[in-house]
Amino acid sequence: MQLSLQDTDDWSHIQAWFIIPVPKTSVQSIVPFPLLTPPFSDKSLFPTGFPANSHPVVVATGYQNDIRMFNLQIKALFSGNIYVPYTDRLRDGKTPFQYPVRNYIGGVDGQDLMGVVPSLVGTFEGTTIYLATFAPNNDAYAPIASNPNEFTAQVKQVIVPNPISGPSVTPEAFDFDFVTARQPLYTPRTFHAMINQVQILNNGLCQRNPYYFNETFAGETLRSGNVTLYGPTAGSVPSQLAG
Repeated sequence: MQLSLQDTDDWSHIQAWFIIPVPKTSVQSIVPFPLLTPPFSDKSLFPTGFPANSHPVVVATGYQNDIRMFNLQIKALFSGNIYVPYTDRLRDGKTPFQYPVRNYIGGVDGQDLMGVVPSLVGTFEGTTIYLATFAPNNDAYAPIASNPNEFTAQVKQVIVPNPISGPSVTPEAFDFDFVTARQPLYTPRTFHAMINQVQILNNGLCQRNPYYFNETFAGETLRSGNVTLYGPTAGSVPSQLAG
């Protein structure tokens, strides 16, 4: 299940989030904190319930325009993320956090190395980020040629870049194939609840990256489709999630 959000204020951010059910034992094996049981009985979050003995994993890809980091300004970047919501970082049995599994970043129009500096800055600040290449390379996702109502997106980790002569070593991390949902499994409130949880950093700290869905031009759309996670290449998706 995916929700896409577009903000058309003085900057552009097109983001797609998918919620996928993964066996709870597989998720717990890659998260160093206990997992909280999400409020599956809350029909405003899970109107059709959730598969038994499963835990939600969020997979996202996005296109961001006019990126500003300190004195650095970048025209545009792609991002890809895999994280586990409802992680009990405080071990208090009630406060949900996001546990990041993998984060990817890359440049637009084939300029993958544009993501090098932001990845280094992000990693230094506590979020491990891998360099990646994205398809399409000028938008968050794109319709397929045979059906304009079906969309795809793909993220590949850049292990050995070769922008001059090629080929590069770029194993697949994950890809999406989706259409607009006729009967959504989730609601905008579901996504808002999961993506706004505080994120656990790798330096012992935490941070929150809030998203708001109430802007006039937010343009959220609920979709459904398939997510394929690939692994276990170094830096790519853990084998427990691959498939």
